[in-house]
Amino acid sequence: MNQPFQNLNTDYFRFLTAGERQRAYVVILDCLFRERLDYQTQIFHDELYRKVSQTIERELTVSYPEAQFRADIEQLIDWGNINRQIEGRRIRSLSDNSLRRNLLNITEETFQLFRFLQQQAKPQKAKTVARGFMLLIDFSELLKEFEAILESYYDGDRPPEKLQRALHLIELMDSKIEETVAELTGLAQQLHAFLETRNDFEPEDYQKLLARLESYNRAYLSQLTREVNGLFLRLRNIETHACIDDFVGALNRAAAEADEYADGATRRRLDSLSVFFNPDSGKLDFYNNRVNSELCDAIRRISNYLKIKGDRTLRIQEIRNRISEMTLASAETACNWLNCLYSPVNQSLLADEGTPNNRQPAPLPRKTTRHPGRVRAARPVERKKAMTVEQTRRLERRNIQLINEFFLEKILGGRPQIKMCEAQLKTAADVRQFLTGLKLVRLKSGRELHLIEFEIENPPKGTPPARFTLEDCEFSCPDHLIRRIRQ
Repeated sequence: MNQPFQNLNTDYFRFLTAGERQRAYVVILDCLFRERLDYQTQIFHDELYRKVSQTIERELTVSYPEAQFRADIEQLIDWGNINRQIEGRRIRSLSDNSLRRNLLNITEETFQLFRFLQQQAKPQKAKTVARGFMLLIDFSELLKEFEAILESYYDGDRPPEKLQRALHLIELMDSKIEETVAELTGLAQQLHAFLETRNDFEPEDYQKLLARLESYNRAYLSQLTREVNGLFLRLRNIETHACIDDFVGALNRAAAEADEYADGATRRRLDSLSVFFNPDSGKLDFYNNRVNSELCDAIRRISNYLKIKGDRTLRIQEIRNRISEMTLASAETACNWLNCLYSPVNQSLLADEGTPNNRQPAPLPRKTTRHPGRVRAARPVERKKAMTVEQTRRLERRNIQLINEFFLEKILGGRPQIKMCEAQLKTAADVRQFLTGLKLVRLKSGRELHLIEFEIENPPKGTPPARFTLEDCEFSCPDHLIRRIRQ
């Protein structure tokens, strides 16, 4: 068992099992809890008695004299649920030093316990929207302020107040990440529970829900992906900043002076933020993919339900129309109609053509599983791919050729090698083409590798990043050395 639980004072919980006095204790502590929520940290003895006496008498159906109230207060003080102190400014004589001059307040441990109990009493309602993207926007603003403090430190502006502010920003950014993870995890669980629970919604309700889910898919998940990429680049720039080691050392010394956390925790926290947003780590992608999977499944199932519901409504209306027509039709017409309605599924062949009228195309053969004990839905035989292997290779070679032309013209500009900061990037399309070439050099393998006409070399550690101010955005990246490998 952990040491904190061994030293836990269980007297804080005794009011919950106090027998016949339990309800009175709860009413008193609940009143102090609500006063604390209203930023009234202390209340006088006589005022508290005035607020709780009627409620206790109504629930216990007995009188509640002040003597009993004093006994209840003494018991709660003894258990550690209430603190008491004398308000000296109200004492004018010895006769004033009475219980009515005592200030009472709920202890911090009891306050947190009541907050927990209050959260557990709230009904768990399903959500179809989340605030995760707003949390990342808050994270971006905090990171912007942290970057400004880092730059001012690099310029020589190093007051202790800014260092303490930087430590506080790291803590806030860490909490935003925790809230984002909790938000995404909770949303995935809620979507899964919604799909597994039979909900008796009207079709109009499903229509509204479907519209909200589709809007969330477009507005949240897509924006989340774009925001994450920018945050990761900014965190990488902080890691490679020229004075980051000196800055982190100053933060550790400031944290040690304030007794906040041990030396070295600052760098670990910064590294953990970068790892969380790193696409290679897959941490944020894991939660995004989980939410996206549940979201797409919910949209698909609701759409199918609405389609089935609509088709059923049309069939019912059609049947009602035919019934109305049958009541007005002759007996011969009605009999012919019924014969057609209940005719065999296998339509007889026409004598002159040898084929049935309006014949539907034959169904595709179905695959069956070789494992008899495993239940698996049959699926159609896969159709032939649209492109051949040779066509795919020609398309791949064409894409590599376009990337080569971009790097030789836009980046190198006829020179054998340059640094990335000397490149001419003017639009967001140029940035996307550069990133495509970078991915091609880093990840490309196979028979088409020899077609690449350039190479990208990482800059030395500590090199300032290359920054570009484009028409519609700003872009920064490591100051790579780009070299032509073929003339």
